[in-house]
Amino acid sequence: MTPHAASNARLYHDDLAQIYVDGYGCHWAAAADAILDWFNEFGISSGKVVDLGCGGGQWLARLAEGGYETCGIDVSESMIRLARQNAPAAGFLCRSFADVAIPECDAATALGEPMNYLKNGPAMRRTMRNVFTALRPGGVFIFDVRHPAKGPVAGRDHHKVAGDWFCHARIDEDFRRNELTRYITTFRRMNDGRYRRAEEVHRLKVFSRAEVTRWLRKTGFRVRTRKAYDCYKLKFRQSVFICRKP
Repeated sequence: MTPHAASNARLYHDDLAQIYVDGYGCHWAAAADAILDWFNEFGISSGKVVDLGCGGGQWLARLAEGGYETCGIDVSESMIRLARQNAPAAGFLCRSFADVAIPECDAATALGEPMNYLKNGPAMRRTMRNVFTALRPGGVFIFDVRHPAKGPVAGRDHHKVAGDWFCHARIDEDFRRNELTRYITTFRRMNDGRYRRAEEVHRLKVFSRAEVTRWLRKTGFRVRTRKAYDCYKLKFRQSVFICRKP
């Protein structure tokens, strides 16, 4: 759910991490039932699940409720601290999932576009190989990815407000370079009543469905794609990849 490219290593500091956990959990929550159904379809009703870009650990907590052993990987120290609170039974690695040795597991997930934070195709392919190596035979890797625009895309703004914080994101896309940039400004109320302002810049690389599928199959996965987690439809230019290790 959070980024792992070296160029994006200093992201999701304390304020944005807390805001993300408090206000942006809709994706994993909406996808959860479909993923658990797919696990069962592949005979993975128990075992170990590793979540890449685990964010605040809510998905790990849901997996633990279902009887799974869990491990979360995230490059953000702030996110890992929150995830330890939300999923105390899980193991954690605070590293880039493109470079860390992923623990042996029965399934892996990466929800909310964390793979797009990888800075290039080689990093994406390295991550695929890392996951493939970690998975036991018959294991599955489920993740979602944002795809490139076919032409110019107008910049757009999004914001969200809660009782003690405000988050604004300006989103720009460069379709020629297959890059998307989020300029994020947050205001979060401190204990003294004053609001602290913070800014982060998140740079994402977007990949086509065809090239991601090709890389996965070359790695050794059997692949199918979807535009939704069952009833939960993704936004435009997003796909779910359901990958199985033979």
